[in-house]
Amino acid sequence: MKAKLVAYEYTPLGFEIVIENTEGRIWNLWYNVQLTDDPESWDSEVKSINKMQEKLGELSLDHRLIRAQMAEFCRIHPLFPKSIAILCKEIGEERLSEPVKIGCEGRDLLNILGYHDSESLDRQQEETAKNYVKSLSKWLEKSKPESSTDSKVFGFLGISAVEKEDWVKNLIQVIDSNKALTSTTQRLIEDSCTRKDKDFLVKAKANYLGRPFNCFKCKEGAKCGCRFPMFIDSGLLCIGTVDKERSMLDEYARFVQEHILAYSTTINSWLQELPPRDVATLTNPSYITKNNASKIANNVHSALGEKNKAKTWLAVCLLKTVKSNRRWHKATELIDDFPESTSWFNKML
Repeated sequence: MKAKLVAYEYTPLGFEIVIENTEGRIWNLWYNVQLTDDPESWDSEVKSINKMQEKLGELSLDHRLIRAQMAEFCRIHPLFPKSIAILCKEIGEERLSEPVKIGCEGRDLLNILGYHDSESLDRQQEETAKNYVKSLSKWLEKSKPESSTDSKVFGFLGISAVEKEDWVKNLIQVIDSNKALTSTTQRLIEDSCTRKDKDFLVKAKANYLGRPFNCFKCKEGAKCGCRFPMFIDSGLLCIGTVDKERSMLDEYARFVQEHILAYSTTINSWLQELPPRDVATLTNPSYITKNNASKIANNVHSALGEKNKAKTWLAVCLLKTVKSNRRWHKATELIDDFPESTSWFNKML
């Protein structure tokens, strides 16, 4: 019997149930935010969102699948922050139009339902490799960064220098020759980072260096699909941060946190029915130019479209997911300095 979602009327709030071969399994849709399967431990924002869901009545299959994809979301996945834009588009269309993998937090719910397979994941990795090559080529040409991958590559590499240019050309050649990101790519990155710090691999595998460097401890064939893009990011940071005041970890965190703030602010303004607001007016960004900030704001509002109850609920789920994903460490982040970026929750509580 093919795996299928249990009828909505039998599904508890914040969860999904799948029946496969007459056996049932349950998935927590808030695990990427709360890191606990106990609903009593979920915070007041999640509980309020679940009450919103309760008032909606029956949800369509696409609404449920979009919510399931959102439960996969991880802000350190290679598709971030495009993953947020994809979810906004799907919410606006009320249709699961791009069932790509956007993280490993969903405990394989969409895999079980047949929406992820090895061929689609291979195509996704090849597309990721092509995007890196495009951005690396732009950096060599000293073009202006446009996409989020561009801003990452340009920001991590920093100012052009002969040694950096030679390394980037080599990296492009390695990726192009394999048409994807492979173990050859990994060896190139390892060699580059080890030249900077002879104990690099020991520290990386011991989690001493944090993201993205701890992916070096993952074994070949790891399910997540993040390894090689994370290796690329590691190499860019090793090569590019030699003369920077911020550390490699600071650079990576800044890239993630600026995009979290930008998208949260924009989703929040859509919920509040306020004009698109770009994050460049809130802070002094390193990875989001004023032009790109405006583009993010306008694109999100356009993608989400006209409001209805189901779309509003999904957008609030997305705002909570983007704001709180992987925040169980409780460390202060950029978004904490701008409570207005998630002010919608003040209306709910």
